[in-house]
Amino acid sequence: MEKTRKHGRQYVLRLLAIRDRTEAELKEKLRKKGFNEEVITCVITEMQQLGYVDDTRYAMHFAKVRATYDKLGPGRILLELKKRGIPKDLAETATRSVFPEGKEEANAFDLATRWIARNCTDEKDKSKRRLYGYLARRGFTPNVIMDTLSKVLK
Repeated sequence: MEKTRKHGRQYVLRLLAIRDRTEAELKEKLRKKGFNEEVITCVITEMQQLGYVDDTRYAMHFAKVRATYDKLGPGRILLELKKRGIPKDLAETATRSVFPEGKEEANAFDLATRWIARNCTDEKDKSKRRLYGYLARRGFTPNVIMDTLSKVLK
C-alpha cells in the first residue's frame, strides 16, 4: 500500500491529538512510518498553515511548563528543547523568556529545600555533594547552585 498524503495527514492528526509535537518530531515519525519526503513536506506544510504545528508556540509553552511546574533550570530546558528539534536560537529565546530576574534562584531554592527534607544526612559534605549534583542535573548554573547551597546548608 502506497503511503499517500491522505494517510500522512491522518497519521499526523492522530499524533497531534495525543499531544503537541514539533515539526522535527513529526517528520521523524513520518519517516519511520515509511512516507516519502514529498508527502512529508506537503503534510507538514499543511499542518503549519492550519496552525496545528507551530514550533515557536511549542517552545514557549514547553519552557513555561517545565520552569513553572517541574522547577527545572534553564540549562535543562534548553537541552530538552534542542532534543525535540527546536532550533537553537528559538530554544534560547523561549528559555530566556520564562526566567525573569530571580526565577532561576527561586526554583533552585525550592527544589533544594524539598530535597533536604527528604534526603539530608548528618554528613554535611555528603549532602552538599549530592544536592549539588541534583541541582546540576536539573539544569541550574554553578553560580546559582553554590548560592543556593550556602542558603540551605548552614
